[in-house]
Amino acid sequence: MKPDWDKLADKFNYKTNAIIADVDCTTDEAKKLCETNGVQGYPTLKYFAPGLSPAGESYEDGREYKDLVKFVKKKSKKPCVPATGENCDKKDKAYLEEIKDFDEAKLLELQADFDKQIADLTAEHKAASDLFEQQKDEAIATQKKAEELKKKLSKLSGKVGYKSLILKAKTGGAAAKTEL
Repeated sequence: MKPDWDKLADKFNYKTNAIIADVDCTTDEAKKLCETNGVQGYPTLKYFAPGLSPAGESYEDGREYKDLVKFVKKKSKKPCVPATGENCDKKDKAYLEEIKDFDEAKLLELQADFDKQIADLTAEHKAASDLFEQQKDEAIATQKKAEELKKKLSKLSGKVGYKSLILKAKTGGAAAKTEL
């Protein structure tokens, strides 16, 4: 992914509203920064923008160059200026037309509703992500335990398995018959 990331930086840095950077979280100088921003695995892609969490938002979409370019173009677009129409695309202009006759109270109500929807879904996403991380940790622990038990079983089978077969043969399988 590193070559595509560097290519993305060459395309956007100093030419747009975006800054593409990377941090090596394994170095002592970067560990605190990575912890502060919730980096747990590698590679972790995060983006930062006004109005988002100070720790940024995780990027979970495609990791191919074309996917990254599409995302950066979308996120680095300069905001629409309603008063002048500057930086407003067709979608922005259509929404401005839709709300042009709303009074300030209605605009504030809409903004509060949108903010609540985003906050609610963000909280739901965080809860699901946290649950996934917890379950992943539990699954990894269970997998390690299963591997340890498999090794113990293999060792025990090698140590006493042949003895058990001899005893079954010598007793005519009497132990197996009494268990039924």
